Amino acid sequence: MRLSLYLMVSVFILFVLGCASSKNSEIAVQQTKELDALMENGSFHFIAQWARPLPSTGLNSIASSGLLPPGSNVGNIDLMGNTNYLKMSRDSVAAYFPYFGEHQIGGGGYPPTDTAIQFDGIPENLSVEKNQKGYKVKFNIVHGTETYRINAQLFPSKKGNINIISSHRFPIAYIGDLKAFSEGSLE
Repeated sequence: MRLSLYLMVSVFILFVLGCASSKNSEIAVQQTKELDALMENGSFHFIAQWARPLPSTGLNSIASSGLLPPGSNVGNIDLMGNTNYLKMSRDSVAAYFPYFGEHQIGGGGYPPTDTAIQFDGIPENLSVEKNQKGYKVKFNIVHGTETYRINAQLFPSKKGNINIISSHRFPIAYIGDLKAFSEGSLE
């Protein structure tokens, strides 16, 4: 009696788990197709939810002073309520991200007026490669005297990580959401 009950419960659990994994695999296939279509179109819009600066002595001092937004720490800064984006439309790219970190080279005079990471133009050395995780997008772009190297990993779940290396600043990463780009929607 106990053996047959145990056998029936085991079969039922395997059946339920089998159906659940099939549904998850269908969702993953659908998400991958949507990301493929987005990348074939060549236009997308990324909005960051978190900034991940390179921790430094200066940034630690700011965190110790309580100047970071609520829910943030020196390694993860919440960007809710801050304007930020990276939009790519075929052969052009524009971005505006608040910057948390240290400048290595000054510029723009005093007081500094150009503290955000921002650029608008045609990227150099653009590459878009499909990989096991989704898509890897790389390019370089110049804004004024500053050069940025962008490395983005975009996932089928419509999430992404963008790493920015600047000629004038410490590196920073942004984590956020990806969506289809529509004309006129910069933010």
